[in-house]
Amino acid sequence: MSSLYVTEAGAYIRRNGGHVVIGRNNEILFEVPFERIEDITVFDTVHISSSLVTEFIEKGIPITWLSGYGKYFGTLINTNTIDIYKHKKQFDLLDNHEFRLALSRKIIRAKVRNQLTLLRRYARNLEDDTLIDTQMANIKSIRRHIGESTRISELMGYEGIISRIYFEALGKMVPLIFSFQKRTKQPPRDPFNAALGLGYSMLFNEILAGIVNAGLHPFVGCMHALGKGHPALASDLIEEWRAPIIDAMVMHMVHRNMISPDDFDNSDKGCFMTTEGRKVFLAAYNKKIRSENQYMESRKTYRECIYSQCKSYASAIIHEDIDRYTPLEIH
Repeated sequence: MSSLYVTEAGAYIRRNGGHVVIGRNNEILFEVPFERIEDITVFDTVHISSSLVTEFIEKGIPITWLSGYGKYFGTLINTNTIDIYKHKKQFDLLDNHEFRLALSRKIIRAKVRNQLTLLRRYARNLEDDTLIDTQMANIKSIRRHIGESTRISELMGYEGIISRIYFEALGKMVPLIFSFQKRTKQPPRDPFNAALGLGYSMLFNEILAGIVNAGLHPFVGCMHALGKGHPALASDLIEEWRAPIIDAMVMHMVHRNMISPDDFDNSDKGCFMTTEGRKVFLAAYNKKIRSENQYMESRKTYRECIYSQCKSYASAIIHEDIDRYTPLEIH
């Protein structure tokens, strides 16, 4: 199966017999057998005929639109998987603060552990092995408060502080040409943040597709608050995957010189990947998301594990049993 990424502004996607053709002007860029397409992501202005869009939806092939800067716009997904009874249960549980708090704690504990694991991995290669000792100690100290939190807002406050310290430590371990001081977004202000932002947009799409496939309502979560236009559940479930998939991948790319600052454009609007840079990045992302996740019992790809985790979350919601959901933890 293939993930189709169309990054050329002004390109078109058409059906030609048993193949899907991607072209621009009078030039055919490439084509792929229709039955091999698993999902489609398009950037900038890409033209798709309405009949082909309908066919993709009927076949359960999600189509996602991102801006040229990597901002997530939306996804067209087959709605046959929607389970209104799961939706009702999600809304009912909004009033069960203890359940939501306990589930949120599990997610945040896993996220923080994954962040610490990634920091330890890269700290081993530092000439000065004490460079991030302060940040590691501060994260571990603040982590103790996760179990003491009595409100979700309090829990997310600690999570926010830990994330700030985590990115401060990460910024000390990237090559000098990619060094950054803090996490910036909307817009990103440097190449490393731009790469993270694009990666998180891609990952968010994976989580969203998994949520819908599990019959859940993507706008009703346990941790992030309800908000107009905000898929709160996707924001919840992405947390445990950020460090193992995107942070690890971007760190690997910058340390292996797979991308350079030349692959980014800086302007008053922020810092964003060039078209050529996106191609390299998306190839790496596709390889990562299809690689085997060694941290879960079954030998599945990261993409398959995300779908499996969404189903586990649905089971925890239906049975009001947080033990049915075990977040990913790397080691």
